Amino acid sequence: MEITTHNHEGRQELQLQGRLDANWADRVGQAIEMAIQSGHHQVDLEFTRVDYVSSAGIRVLLKYHKQLKAVRGALRVVRPTAGVLEVLQLSGIAAMLVAKLESNEPEKSSVAPAAPPPNPPRRWEEDGLEFELHTLGPEAELVGHLHGRPEAFAEGNLSASRNHELRCEADWVAVGLGAFGRTADQGKGRYGETLAVAGAAVSMPTDGSSVPDYQVTEGRLIPEMQMLYGLSAQGAFSRLIRFEAGRSPRGVIGLSGLVARVFETLPAPAAAFVIVAETAGLVGGTLLRSPDQSAGQSPLAFPEVRDWMNFTTERANERQVALIVGFAEKSPSPDSLPFLRRIGPGTPAQGHFHAAVFPYRPLPKGRLDLAETVPPLLNTGTAITVLHLLADEREFEGVGETDFMRGACWFSPLRKFGHAPQN
Repeated sequence: MEITTHNHEGRQELQLQGRLDANWADRVGQAIEMAIQSGHHQVDLEFTRVDYVSSAGIRVLLKYHKQLKAVRGALRVVRPTAGVLEVLQLSGIAAMLVAKLESNEPEKSSVAPAAPPPNPPRRWEEDGLEFELHTLGPEAELVGHLHGRPEAFAEGNLSASRNHELRCEADWVAVGLGAFGRTADQGKGRYGETLAVAGAAVSMPTDGSSVPDYQVTEGRLIPEMQMLYGLSAQGAFSRLIRFEAGRSPRGVIGLSGLVARVFETLPAPAAAFVIVAETAGLVGGTLLRSPDQSAGQSPLAFPEVRDWMNFTTERANERQVALIVGFAEKSPSPDSLPFLRRIGPGTPAQGHFHAAVFPYRPLPKGRLDLAETVPPLLNTGTAITVLHLLADEREFEGVGETDFMRGACWFSPLRKFGHAPQN
């Protein structure tokens, strides 16, 4: 099997020559996967020189047809030979896959064009970075809350008896050190990096399991979290920015650069963020032990920190999908400053961001609904890990910051943080 690639009027065309059988099905699947990961959601398979398709080949075609349809894309078979067309027709998949061509007309997409949004997005480009800004609700904002004392973590004095209960309803976003449970006793010994958004929550337990746990709202069952310390906000997101870095010199955009672009479009001193993005590499840390068990010993003391935390020594989780919740402030107040830290070289703002990492899946293009984007990530599989994102800017050993290839970022102005009452 020979496969050559061409771009044609916004579609990527894979020209195949040979037999699409069990021996070559995986190779063809990998070629389609590479096209999708490169940002192409309209993929044509040119079958002029394909003389045989087996059940293994049909399975690959169906797999990627479903995957691209789910993100408003399309996989088409174009110009199949008579014998292959008959196989596809007998299999019952020709109608959904084979592009219908008229002899004197150009190819037409089998996907109906989406209706234009009520408010067309603003598009621009900076040094090869492409942006698309959608207005969701111009007056929308979130009200921020501070929970606990992050200083107590460095002191080794965090206690489950002084935790905060958080009910993760659909209009709340949160990050912090938390554990699932309705009472403080249910969280003891399991507190780790946690995030919540759109009625869903993900937490990395520190009980030795090393497997992220999650809860999604089901009917009247709403995730409940015990939080040692963290940040939360309630309200609605006002804007969505789509970003694509494939044409930039490095092919990526850093977290700090994305935050900087958000603040350029948002005249506000602080903002809340939800990001769903294809990763080029994440940089951060994860707790190994629950900080409520520190008994006065600082988890940040050296060399004991090695027993308490695991840091990325190189860029991790490349070519996967990250769900990120975070907060950033241009000039932190004395109250919020202990909760925030440097984001990276692209912005002077400080922030606090957690990322839940999932296996790769393509993201639909254009305007997305947050409530329709987050739950499917959790319903289709367990998260791989949860990280507190950090910028490693050491002169020689540093591995930099978190980078993305493309994705979506919901954001909104944030009212000044205030301390939430303790339960």
